[in-house]
Amino acid sequence: MKKKRKMTILILTAAIAIGGGATYLFTIGPLAKPVLAVVNGENIPVARFQEELGKTDPAARDLVKENPGKLLDVIINRTLLLQQAKKEGTSIPKGGSATPPAAGGDAETETIMIFLDKKMAALPPVTTEEIDRIYEVYKDQMGGRKKEETATMIKQMIEQQRQSEEGGKLIADLRKNAKIDVNQNELRKLAVVTPGLETQSEADFRKALSGGKPMVVDFGSNSCIPCRQLRPVLQTIRKDYAGKLEVLIIDIRNNQKLAAEYQIQMIPTVVFFDPAGKEVFRHQGFMSEEKVKDQLTKMRVV
Repeated sequence: MKKKRKMTILILTAAIAIGGGATYLFTIGPLAKPVLAVVNGENIPVARFQEELGKTDPAARDLVKENPGKLLDVIINRTLLLQQAKKEGTSIPKGGSATPPAAGGDAETETIMIFLDKKMAALPPVTTEEIDRIYEVYKDQMGGRKKEETATMIKQMIEQQRQSEEGGKLIADLRKNAKIDVNQNELRKLAVVTPGLETQSEADFRKALSGGKPMVVDFGSNSCIPCRQLRPVLQTIRKDYAGKLEVLIIDIRNNQKLAAEYQIQMIPTVVFFDPAGKEVFRHQGFMSEEKVKDQLTKMRVV
């Protein structure tokens, strides 16, 4: 059962990105209880979002707050799965759930798990031929282990891949046939940028590039952990060199054309420009305050 529950969580989270074909309308909740979305006539109130937010890993909570649409998609996917499970008559067996509360064994989760378990049970079994083929492809990476020693691991790998693909397809089909209305006004209200993580636009970059001051530009993303670790360094640099240096943070997700122009291949990439707007140095990966200041010294920025 643990394996199945792990698979279920994978499906629920991996399908976040699916749903581009949904219809987006404004839906306002009554009596100061705003509705964030309506899924096939079922309301998802803002309070539900806040409840789910409280369950997320504290280390990742700021990331969720900055892009609440991802968590909303998880809630929508869960709602669709539960609706379909009930439609197909899925219910918890008499005697109640065998899943302890610590494992997330509430009635809704258990219903979804039983529903998904039935769907995955219908998948074709892994054949010996498939295991043989995968072993031959990855034999050099098996550390000299024989096929018999790796067969179980390979079988599980194939099963997990199949389950993930089937789960993604199921979610995609449910979303395609569902009526999903998202209150974009309420979703925007939920978006909170963590202080110090504000980013600049291409227009800001172009203006600074011709402003006659040297520049330090971080091409990265707030969803990238090393990029987030770099932010305090850049804040200190911006403060220590106020009036002498422009410090910009460019989110490449929102500025793909600019990232392509400067051939950004990994994030973060810190690029240094002279007062004429010419690139003089770049560093890929996290860069310490000391190293940033060393480079600025070489550029005679004091």
